[in-house]
This record gives sequence, structure tokens and C-alpha cells, in this order.
Amino acid sequence: DEKADVAETLQELARDDDESRVAIAAAGGIEVLVSLARDGNERQKERAAGALWNLSDNDENSVAIAAADGIEVLVALARDGTERQKELAAGALSNMIEVASGTHEGVVEAGGVAVLSSLAQEAGASGDCKLAAAIALVYLAADDTCLSLLLSRLDQPEDDG
Repeated sequence: DEKADVAETLQELARDDDESRVAIAAAGGIEVLVSLARDGNERQKERAAGALWNLSDNDENSVAIAAADGIEVLVALARDGTERQKELAAGALSNMIEVASGTHEGVVEAGGVAVLSSLAQEAGASGDCKLAAAIALVYLAADDTCLSLLLSRLDQPEDDG
């Protein structure tokens, strides 16, 4: 399918080339990829998540992914996607958390901590998926503001709904 093929090409272009990452973002690629990761078929979601993982290695792109509601989309894929989608989404979230501290609170607010914790422990998850999830959690815990936000949630009553 053509959309998945284009997303895969963008993933490859952004793999190890920051110049390409910047150009893809400048051309509006982030918004399109977030939309595809949310609304596409399974193959499109996988390819879009892979492209977002590579694009998220740039701090400005990570902020742009967050601004395009990408955190919520990636958390949803990490929770509900196929095994490969979970791995790619966890990798993208890990990159975003590492390179752009402004994304930390968004990950917490989107329920990312619980999802990443589950992935890090999930028996059926790949080693790469577990590693990406664990690294993301380490980056979150290293941020004082984020850690305070997490700890404050321990004082809140649980939602029985």
C-alpha cells in the first residue's frame, strides 16, 4: 500500500541523518505520520511509528510530535498495537523523553508511565521493546519535575471506573 511505502521511505531517510529529519518535519511530515499512526491500517501504523521513532531523535521534532498529539498516539500504540508497533512506539517515546524534556509531562498525562512499565515487564515483548520502555522510564525518573508529578499521583484516590 502506497501510504505505508511512503512512511517506510521516510523512516529510512530519517534513520541516521538529522538533515533529513529536519527537512521531513519542515515539509509537514510529522503531522501526516502522527495521523497515519492513529488512523491507518496495521501496516501504515507500523511504518508511521517507525518513522516517528527516527524523527524523534531530534529535539525540535520531538516537540513537534508532541504538539501534533503524537504522544497520545504513541502511548495508544504502545498499549494496544501489534508487538512491532509497541516496540516502535516505545522507541519513539524513549527518544522524545531523552532529547526533549518538554515532552515528559505529556507522557505522564497520557498514561505513558503505566504503559511503559507494563511493556518493560511484558513476557511476550521483544528485548528491544523492553529496553526502550525501561530506558524511557529511567529518563522520566531522572527529571525532578516529572518525578514530583509521579509521586503526587500516589496521594490521589484510585479511580474505580
